Amino acid sequence: MSHENIYQHFHPDEKQFIDRVLDWMDRVENNYSVVTTYFLNPREVEILESLANKRELQIFSTQDIAQTELTKIIIAPEFYQLDVADFDIALLEILYAKKFYQLKHSQILGSFLGQTGIRRSELGDIILSEGRAQVFVSKHLLEIFQNNIKKIGSATVQFVEKPFEELIETEAASVMKVVLVSSMRIDKIIASTFEISRNLAVNMLQSRKVKLNYLEIEKKDFTVEQGDLISVRGLGRIKILRILGETKKGKQKIECEITKNHKKR
Repeated sequence: MSHENIYQHFHPDEKQFIDRVLDWMDRVENNYSVVTTYFLNPREVEILESLANKRELQIFSTQDIAQTELTKIIIAPEFYQLDVADFDIALLEILYAKKFYQLKHSQILGSFLGQTGIRRSELGDIILSEGRAQVFVSKHLLEIFQNNIKKIGSATVQFVEKPFEELIETEAASVMKVVLVSSMRIDKIIASTFEISRNLAVNMLQSRKVKLNYLEIEKKDFTVEQGDLISVRGLGRIKILRILGETKKGKQKIECEITKNHKKR
């Protein structure tokens, strides 16, 4: 299948990633080598797996080690036998004086990127719970983190590598809800679900604070479909589970899974 025939099945903004995946797979097939990806979001994993289904390749995922949102994938020839070390992944716990400080996701992310110059794709999930903080990283960068990051915010920090079995368990904060909307436009779904004004929803779209299936979107009148995931910075996420049809008054009835961001007091 030509690349042009492949592209037509995906969003135009995904072309660059598709080219990268095809290059990875060509390298595995032509050189009988093993490719380990950087951390991928769920949409990127979905694209990779759909392309891999058409090849005689093996796919291994860190989801088998730990249930996280961001995932590393190994693409390998048929003869390859999995070695977990090939995932190049480590779980770091951040040690700090939690009696005096409270680390935030944005502080941790900013410190890792700003103090080391690494790409965001070399970091996995950042997990915070009850004064503890952990982060998944590419293992070959451990020394860089340990040597360069001495403070996060005002807190002095140290890093300890933990076995995956000691991953912090967090409670799901999502709720199921049936929402009525006048149409399937993304601005109206955001406004109705998070109970904000439509003007604010439009402003968030125009301010590039909204992603649809992990891609930034600014069009307020974009039509959302069943299965789509909407992420709104500062508010949370909306997963469209089912479109239940119209009410007698002509409104769309949709079933959503809503995950709201909670700010600690």
